[in-house]
Amino acid sequence: MQEPRGDEATLQGLQFAEQMVDGFTESAKVYWRMWGPLGEPMIQSIDAWAAMQHQYIQWLRETYGAQGRSS
Repeated sequence: MQEPRGDEATLQGLQFAEQMVDGFTESAKVYWRMWGPLGEPMIQSIDAWAAMQHQYIQWLRETYGAQGRSS
C-alpha cells in the first residue's frame, strides 16, 4: 500500500483530527447528560471546546492549502 504524500497526507491527518474531536465531543456529552441538569454547564463547555478545535483545524486547512471539510 502506498503512503499518501503532501496535501493528501495533510488532509487525511486533518480529517482524522476532526473525527477525534467529534468522537470525544459526543462521548463526553453522553457522559455529562447522565448527570442531568448538573451536567449542562460541562456540555456547554464541551461544545465551546469543540468549536474552538474545529476553528483551529479550519485554520490549519487554510494555512496548508488542504481545502474542504469531510463531514
